Amino acid sequence: MIKTQSAPKNKPACGHFTRRVEAAPAIKLHRRQRGIKASEIKSNQGVALITVLLVVTMATTAAVAMSSRQHIDIRRTENTLFIGQAAEYLSGIELWSQRILVKDRKDNKTDDNSEAWATRLPPLPVEGGYVTGYLEDLQGRININNLQQSDAAGKQTQARLKRLLAQLEINQGLINLLLDWNDADQEARFPEGAEDGYYLGLQPPYRAANRALQSSSELMLLKDMTQEQFDKLNPFISTLPQTTAININTASVEVLMTLADNLSATDIQALVKKREDKAYEKVEDFLAEKVFAGKNISAEGLSVSSNYFLLHAEAGIGTLTRYRTCLFERSDKGPIKTLLRSEGVI
Repeated sequence: MIKTQSAPKNKPACGHFTRRVEAAPAIKLHRRQRGIKASEIKSNQGVALITVLLVVTMATTAAVAMSSRQHIDIRRTENTLFIGQAAEYLSGIELWSQRILVKDRKDNKTDDNSEAWATRLPPLPVEGGYVTGYLEDLQGRININNLQQSDAAGKQTQARLKRLLAQLEINQGLINLLLDWNDADQEARFPEGAEDGYYLGLQPPYRAANRALQSSSELMLLKDMTQEQFDKLNPFISTLPQTTAININTASVEVLMTLADNLSATDIQALVKKREDKAYEKVEDFLAEKVFAGKNISAEGLSVSSNYFLLHAEAGIGTLTRYRTCLFERSDKGPIKTLLRSEGVI
């Protein structure tokens, strides 16, 4: 009888050993899969975090945009209300100024800088801000539209303007430029005149007006006119629609010195100070002053009263300021007419 030898007890059977060896790769695979899943979880968490940040950023941006738009809408509405309120105050100043001028004409036959209409209105407090304004006599200036006249008034204005330009050290060729700008023909005066042939060659091109000036700002369109020259000249000229005389009671020293050649500035200043105490009631009394002796100044083109005034009004409401200028025409009959009105807001 053959005996079968059994394997030692401390040694596993061959088949069992094989199974334990084959289980090792499975364990490694399982661990690898668990590592992959962990990395995927971390990756997903990162994506979720970025998504949340993007959503928060977009929500914040939208909220800021809505807030900014709301703020702009509030300011726009506020400014609209301020502008409307300022306009009403300015209309009140305009009406008040007209009434003062009407009353002045009833009470006086002369106009001078000591009268109520010439008093500058100090800033007056109103609901939400202030208002202020003053009237200026435009007949205290040289009306350059008088140059259009072919009679003595035109020649007289030309002589006075020539003296004014000499005082201000401005090229007197400006007179020919003004005459060409106003007349209806296309013949440029010599020297230094200019018509459409010159202005159409500019960039941008434009034509001469061939009519009276509507505003002194038109001077900036003239050939070779500079801002510096305009700023010097503008306080002493006007562009009124009718032929007007110079009011000797409101004219400045510079304007009064254009009445004749070789007048002394010191003498004219003394004359201006004298009229502050008592305005002249007649042009003849003014011309009888010693300073004009031997000058042969004609009373034509001079007056002691005025019909044209310029209102400068201002209303400050909230964060903005609104301005208005009005050109008034006053006559002995009928209400005062507003010939021109311009406004601006800052």
